[in-house]
Amino acid sequence: MIAIGAYRVHADHEEPFLEALRQDIATMREEGLISDWPAMILKAGTDVFLQMVEWADDGAPARSSSNDRVMEVWTQKRTHADYLSLSQVPGADRLFPSFEEIPTR
Repeated sequence: MIAIGAYRVHADHEEPFLEALRQDIATMREEGLISDWPAMILKAGTDVFLQMVEWADDGAPARSSSNDRVMEVWTQKRTHADYLSLSQVPGADRLFPSFEEIPTR
């Protein structure tokens, strides 16, 4: 299963938010929650980012919510951005939307 997170970054918080996203990917991988599939960070417009990961297995989403290390990173993400639904992502309503890829490292 591929999970897609969408976020609107608070003004002047882009760099710490991107660092939190990168840490999120690293932490979830270390905890065995996501696979080795190449996770992606995408930029949609000026202040919206997407994060795409592949869960390690069907139980990984539930385990992530009870993992202290993951929750610590998720708390950091919330200090820098608001969560969005995919319908709120600029350009997501187009056929074949395209977004800028941001390095995960």
